[in-house]
Amino acid sequence: MTAQKAPSQQLVLDLPFETALGEDDFVVSAGNLQAYEYLMGMREWPGPTTLLIGPEKSGKTHLANMWAAHKGAQILSRDSGAAWPQHMDGPLLVEDCNALWMGETPLFNLLNQSMRSQMPLLMTADRPLAEWPLETQDVRSRLRLALNLEISPLDDAHLAQLFVKLFDDRQIQIDPGLIPYLLSRMERSPAHVVTLVEMMDQMSLERHKPISKRLAGEALARLYSQ
Repeated sequence: MTAQKAPSQQLVLDLPFETALGEDDFVVSAGNLQAYEYLMGMREWPGPTTLLIGPEKSGKTHLANMWAAHKGAQILSRDSGAAWPQHMDGPLLVEDCNALWMGETPLFNLLNQSMRSQMPLLMTADRPLAEWPLETQDVRSRLRLALNLEISPLDDAHLAQLFVKLFDDRQIQIDPGLIPYLLSRMERSPAHVVTLVEMMDQMSLERHKPISKRLAGEALARLYSQ
């Protein structure tokens, strides 16, 4: 009797890759042009506080970090581990403000400091102020004074550029026809572009096969059956 071999399971190494967040890697589109020109231009802000609003994976973090690099701004996020400043000593970027991860009182104090000192404060959010779960009217009134910059959803041309950027970040070469194939079958969402690239990369590594339309079709089916 011949012993049957157990199916082998390929070990996939989760090797790190670096997401390119330089200025040359930013995709400028009609949906983000106003925010890009305002933040990266040399003009003076009309007021010290600005709110950059855009959906998840829309490029707002990339753009905000470009601004921070230009201004030498400190960056605060819920994952950064940096201590919340008691005093504002220079330009500041606070990410994911709508989650209120810092608490309303610290945010209120920071807004007041920015307004008194006229030091630039840039905040990012994935939804407009009216949808924030604020309980303090004073915080809401201060935030209403901030200039609002919005990033609109990307069109097909710029979703295609996002696909190209993400594949380049992972050093993946693809057939030119793959991106139109994906765009014709997916929702117009930058977050879905990111998810699909991650799924296809993982499936390709597991199977030791290049990313093809067949593999892309499987990734689409998995994504939209969830």
